Order: sequence, then C-alpha cells, then structure tokens
Amino acid sequence: MSATRFRPVSRTRVPATSPASTTFERLLIAALAFVAVLHSVHHLVPDSALLAAMPGYSLARIETVGNAVTLVLAVLIYFVMARRLRDYQAVHREFTRQHAKDPVSGALARGQFLRKLQSELERRRTSGSVAFVIIDIDHFKQVNDVFGHPAGDEVLGFCTRLARETFPDATVGRLGGDELAVFMSHDEQIPESYVGEACDAYLAALREGLFINNRRQSVSASLGIAMAPSHTCNLNELLSYADLALYEVKRNGRGAWSVFSTEILADMRQERFIERELRAALLLKQLTVHYQPIVDADGQLNSLEALVRWHNPVRGVISPAEFIPVAEKSRLIHDLGLYVMQRVCEDMPQLPGVPVNVNISAWQLKHDAFLRDYIEVLERNGVAPDRVILEITESAMLNTSDDFVARMAEIKRAGFKIALDDFGMGYSEFNQLRRLPFDIIKIDKSYIQNIGTDIVTDTFVSAVTQIAGQMDRIVVAEGIETRDDNVRASVAGCRLFQGYYYQPPVALADITMLYEDPKRLSTAA
Repeated sequence: MSATRFRPVSRTRVPATSPASTTFERLLIAALAFVAVLHSVHHLVPDSALLAAMPGYSLARIETVGNAVTLVLAVLIYFVMARRLRDYQAVHREFTRQHAKDPVSGALARGQFLRKLQSELERRRTSGSVAFVIIDIDHFKQVNDVFGHPAGDEVLGFCTRLARETFPDATVGRLGGDELAVFMSHDEQIPESYVGEACDAYLAALREGLFINNRRQSVSASLGIAMAPSHTCNLNELLSYADLALYEVKRNGRGAWSVFSTEILADMRQERFIERELRAALLLKQLTVHYQPIVDADGQLNSLEALVRWHNPVRGVISPAEFIPVAEKSRLIHDLGLYVMQRVCEDMPQLPGVPVNVNISAWQLKHDAFLRDYIEVLERNGVAPDRVILEITESAMLNTSDDFVARMAEIKRAGFKIALDDFGMGYSEFNQLRRLPFDIIKIDKSYIQNIGTDIVTDTFVSAVTQIAGQMDRIVVAEGIETRDDNVRASVAGCRLFQGYYYQPPVALADITMLYEDPKRLSTAA
C-alpha cells in the first residue's frame, strides 16, 4: 500500500518537580547516608572509643537513637519514592493515551488496535463472532502527489470518521500508510450480508467525497473481509485472509468489497502457478508478439501496437488479462517488457516501415535500469529509438511529481515517443496532459463506444481532442469495433483509430501479408 507522511507525535512531558522538593529529597538521602555511616562506625569502632567520643550516652542508648533516626528517614524516603512512582505512572498513562491513537486519522494506532482484536478473538473462540474489515484507500499516493500531504491527512481523517458512522459499534484502527481496519464483535453470529451492507454504505458515503482546496473530491476504497471463528480465530490468519480478499477486489477493479473464501486461496495457488510458468516461458522463449494496426481516417497505416501472446504447452492460450497482472505483482514485468522489445526488434526488418507501440508499465518507469536496458536492446539490434513508441499503461498510477516528469523527459531525450494508454480510466486527469510530455493520447474504449449516449462522455472526449489539438498531440480512439464507433469517434475529433473494425491483432506473418504498400491497410474495412 502507499507511503503516508506521519505528523510528529508531541513528546510526553514529565511532571515538573519543584526545587524545594528536590532539595528536601537530597537532604533525606544525605541523612540516610550519614546514619548508615554511623552504623558502620558503631560496628567498626571499639566500644570504649565510641563511649569516650559521646560522654553521657550508653551503647544501648546510642543504638536506640540510631535505629529511631533510621526508621524516620526510611518512612520519609518511602513517601517520597511513592510520590515519584505516582508521577511516573501518570507519565506512563499519558504516554499510552497519546500513542493509543494515530495522530493523523484519529483511529486507534496499529499496536493498540491489534491488541484489542486479539483479545476479542480469544473471547469469541467458543461463542459469538468477530467481523474484520481491511480498508485500503484507492490511489492514495496520487492524492498526496497531486494535492499534497495535508490533503492526504484530511482524506485519512474523513475515511476514519465515515468508518465509525457506517460500521455500528465497531473499533476502527489504522494499520499504516493508506490502510485502515475495522472489527465488529457480537455475542451471536454476525451475518456476512450485514457486514456487506455496512461496506456498501461506507463506499457510498466515500463517493460523496470531501472538500479539498475548495473542490469536492470523491474517494474510493477497496475492502477485504474475514470472519471469526468461521474462517479462523488466529490473528495472523485473520489478517492474511482479509488481505487475500482485499487483493481480489483490487484485481477486479477496486472500489468494492469481497469476503474471504477458499476459492480465493485456489486463485492464489493459480497465480503462483502462472508466475512459475511465466518465468519458464520467458526462459524458453514461448511467448509471441502479435501486431494490431493503428490507422488514420482513410484507413492508411499510421503505426502498429505490439501485443504479447502466450500459448502454454499444458494450459493452451493464457490471456494477457490473466498473466500481465501476475507479472506486475511478481515484478516479472520488466523482464517481460524487455522480452517483447527484443522480439519487436527482431521483427522490424519484416514489418511495415512505421513506428511500433510497445506497452510498458508505470511500475517499469520507476525501475532504475529501465531506460538503460531498453536502449541496450535497441543498440544490440540496430534499431533507432524513433521507431518505437512507448505506450504507458495504468495511467491511474502515473503521478505528476517533479521526479516523474524528469524521468519522462529523459525518455524523450533518448529519442522515444510516448503514448498515454487508456486515458479516462481510474484517476486519469487533465493535469497529466499538462505536465507529462506525451506525444499521443489513447482514449479508452469505454468512452469511445459510448459517444452519443450521454453528455459526460461527449464532453470528456471533445475536451481531450481540443486540448490535444492545442498542444499538438495526437489522439487515438481505441476499441473501434463497428462503423458507428468509427463515425462517432471521427465526429468527436479523433484522427487515429484502433480496433477490431479495422483489424484484430495478428501474428507477424499475417501482418506482413496484409500490406503491399507499408502505408496502406489491405483490408475490407
């Protein structure tokens, strides 16, 4: 989950001790030390010498006076130390109180929350139940990057307040970063449907949003649910199961909730299988690359998009929608990207003389060796960077920080062109167009296929094409599947088109056969 700035916790002040009180305590300690010396002298000095030094006193009287003074001093020191102990207990209580709550969100701090949850799980082993919910704020890092950390703090506080309101009698805690958690406990079994209704109410309240910089900003979150004792009464297992349910939500698009089930465990095992097989496929060169044309309004070829395909010897065809997310999560995505780049370079001599779009992940851009590794592949194959357009997926993950803008500018200086894929999905925003040096904007097919059906879609597409025209950038309409899609996208201002209406992705041999002239698409579209 996303990094979050924590406000410094104020230091707990130790109760002040007056100078007079400190002097009195020192005198007591000095007096006790003096008495201790007297006792030592009494036992070390001969009786005759002691009686000579203290005329008029008997040995018994001297010892009685010494014992009495010692007792008085001991009682006084006891009361002094008892007072000091009370002071330090007060300090400890204040320290515990301050650290029991997260200073940013107002929720219980992680340690305190987990201790309460552990106690409740032990209490509910034989009767009753506990419903545990992990709340992950979607794209929280982008909120911090775009609006600043104070805005991120406001969002955390907002999410915490709503959790208290929508989950009745629940305990709310912050696990760290962009993760909150809630647990509800009851003497009877808590129905999953009841928890689901509370989650629905929470998500609906988040969508109403809060004001950030005098502008209402909606918030989205992904929720994972685990139940005790039906799933487990072990704290670590409960956290793990809720995490698995949360991951299931993220994999399916975020902004929803899911309850842990054994099927999720099966899916996780499937992911591990895919990761293992994908590593082998990269090593054995079992992946292939297909190409889909991007054309202008006359059907003339403008560029090609390279799309990776996988035919597993055991499972047959595995969809990119299945293995790309696994590659992202396992950090195989950089190796996969380099593999595709190498295959494209090998195919270049047989491809039409147009640029080729190669998909890269937003995560890859954060990889320190990304640019160096891609340039090495091009140099090894004698391919110029201007033959390649780097098409960045997951636009919702792109930030507009100075560091990221500098990284994009470095890629441009190396000679690559950059396309922004799936614009309009997730948290894509116009600030990305203003700050990031894209050459091409690809509008997501969900907008293209709904042009003319609602005013929001029409306004959005029109705004993108007008901004692109003013900034001398190219707009590609994705997902053109029918003639009507093509006509509506043209009227909206798009000038390049991609989709099954023109040509589905095909293998190298097929794409070569489609063209007599490298600039002309030989199809009956």
